[in-house]
Amino acid sequence: MKRYLFTPGPTPVPPEVLAAVGAPVVHHRSPDFLPVYERVLTRLREVYRTENDVLLFGASGTGAFESAVANLVSPGEPHLVVSAGSFGERWVAMTTAFEADVDVLRYAWGETPDADDVRARLREQEAKAVWVVQSETSTGVVADVRALAAAAKETGAIVVVDAVSSLGAVPCETDAWGLDAVVSGSQKALMTPPGLGLVAVSPAALAATGSSPRFYFDWERTRKAQAKLDAPFTPAVPLVAGLDVALGLLLEEGLDAAFERHIRLGRACRAGVKAMGLELFSPDEDRSSVVTAVRVPDGVDGQMLSLTLRDRHGITVAPGQGDLKGKIFRIGHIGYFDVFDITTVLAAVELTLAELGAEIERGVAVTRALETFEAARV
Repeated sequence: MKRYLFTPGPTPVPPEVLAAVGAPVVHHRSPDFLPVYERVLTRLREVYRTENDVLLFGASGTGAFESAVANLVSPGEPHLVVSAGSFGERWVAMTTAFEADVDVLRYAWGETPDADDVRARLREQEAKAVWVVQSETSTGVVADVRALAAAAKETGAIVVVDAVSSLGAVPCETDAWGLDAVVSGSQKALMTPPGLGLVAVSPAALAATGSSPRFYFDWERTRKAQAKLDAPFTPAVPLVAGLDVALGLLLEEGLDAAFERHIRLGRACRAGVKAMGLELFSPDEDRSSVVTAVRVPDGVDGQMLSLTLRDRHGITVAPGQGDLKGKIFRIGHIGYFDVFDITTVLAAVELTLAELGAEIERGVAVTRALETFEAARV
């Protein structure tokens, strides 16, 4: 059975990237690797749209998360976390673990954070840093980070952004929007296997270093090494080689073209879902071009839906998290996807729901998705 991966991460990896990852391993200080390493660091700045350092760690995206917390938090300092889903709660858990004085601006899962709320909260209580999520994959919501950052900057706060699933899929203008620390990972829109954590760091963020203990994730240690085309610890050589190829593919397509493709894929997926008569959970808007979250129809076991898609049809989608478990399913379409991937998952969802006894309109989702994709040039 052919397998299809439609989770918000890990995501499918292009064959060129897999070939690079599977090539013979070279030494990380050899002439074979150093040009690759230099290209990756340069290309990451292009993708982040920053002139500042992008630090590379052998870690998951959560490792990049922890690097930001370990470098910016001192015990007892006030920090504001904006949370509207699972990954906002991860910021809460991490900053709390490092003993920050954490104030949480919490929204119901599925709501979109509002800059005016951030502005009002900061008038009530100052914060050294404001921690936000750009793409909340647990709900499909993509926040307006530009507006949230502007509100935070009015008080002089550092702005830290989780862009793990958004970097390379939706605009993230690190320098233009005044973002101080932007964390991401290799396994989402950057089309590389899991294992690389990334963080773009502004001079203001470097100057705001806290007193928390750190070693492996020390920004200054990594920054100094990368400035000499070195790494403080052995890098994940095969993954860096794969990321080099993946970034080349992304930049060859062009970032703006990639953003447009994701918008069109999101529109096509939502149109197909609605054509079946299903209800969207994620917002029906162009910013929601990373994940489409769909409510499970009444009378259908959400867990059974996911298992049947996987076991009978080879389609892996993401179930709901937390209180949404069994109530929604999520279709990821970030990175190495085209419209025929969208039609494949829609056809499988339609077939599976019919098998499970749901009353849906048959035979319309694929046609509606194709029509919408072709009409959705932006």
